[in-house]
Amino acid sequence: MNNRYIDELVDRIHNKDRRSLAKAISIVEDRLDGMEELLNKAYAYANRKTAGLIIGVTGPGGAGKSTMIDKLISEFRKEGKTVGVIAVDPNSPYTGGAVLGDRVRMGVHNIDQKVFIRSLGNRGCIGGISEGTKNILYLFKNYEFDVIIVESLGVGQDETEITNFVDVTIVVLVPGFGDSIQMAKAGIQEIGDVFVVNKSDRPDAQLFTNQLSGSFAALPIEKRPAIINAVASEGKGINELVAAIYDAAEKQIANKEVKAIRRIKSEIGSEVRQYLERIIRETVESEAIRVSDNESTPFDVAKRIISQIEFKKL
Repeated sequence: MNNRYIDELVDRIHNKDRRSLAKAISIVEDRLDGMEELLNKAYAYANRKTAGLIIGVTGPGGAGKSTMIDKLISEFRKEGKTVGVIAVDPNSPYTGGAVLGDRVRMGVHNIDQKVFIRSLGNRGCIGGISEGTKNILYLFKNYEFDVIIVESLGVGQDETEITNFVDVTIVVLVPGFGDSIQMAKAGIQEIGDVFVVNKSDRPDAQLFTNQLSGSFAALPIEKRPAIINAVASEGKGINELVAAIYDAAEKQIANKEVKAIRRIKSEIGSEVRQYLERIIRETVESEAIRVSDNESTPFDVAKRIISQIEFKKL
């Protein structure tokens, strides 16, 4: 894939060509030829522009994140904003692709040319968003959506890295869910800018809201996150949520540079790890047969691989 093709692809993305955006996403997600050149150009362009509002939505499975996003899309579209959605779903063990297509869950928006939804597999990532998702965010920034929403795979307290890549992090919880209680106890409150108690029409919702509110009692009032009671399936609480998002985004402006440094560190580390993992994976494939034939042991192979990796200061 030559540089001219990549240049033309990026130019078409800047001109709001959806097919080109979809093609570029596939190049990055599948790590195809031309990916590095594409990302370098996308990164350079994104850093020259003021990105739209980037919202992260996290929480345990079954909390209603996709339904919440569906309603948020509708609200932002009423304001005339363009919306891009990146949803991170579990991988299929057979195809490696995303198991749950959010085009199905948010199907009402599929015919809206001002909304673009893409489901990505988590590729084994336990931090909620995959390495590919972090890179694909730059493609969405190049398209210059007014609002970008990143829905992460809800897996508990490891769900913290998303905050480095978004402006506002929404944590969706549900009363009566053991996972929700554990998340509230496990420090997830440290990353949330806005908390949503979804399905708040349940009998134990107010008790859960009070418990959640109590967990922030030690913080100064001005630093406590907003807590919104909602019933996303009925659209209740969505207007309040949008207002809380805008308010949180305003407050986060002061932390923008700190977040940017954390994000950059994460991006550099991710690329290094992926490079090393590819080398290790290729070596393991070839050495597994030798181990199977009792010509070596897993421990000797591991030691040999490590001894061949040489680190030098830049």
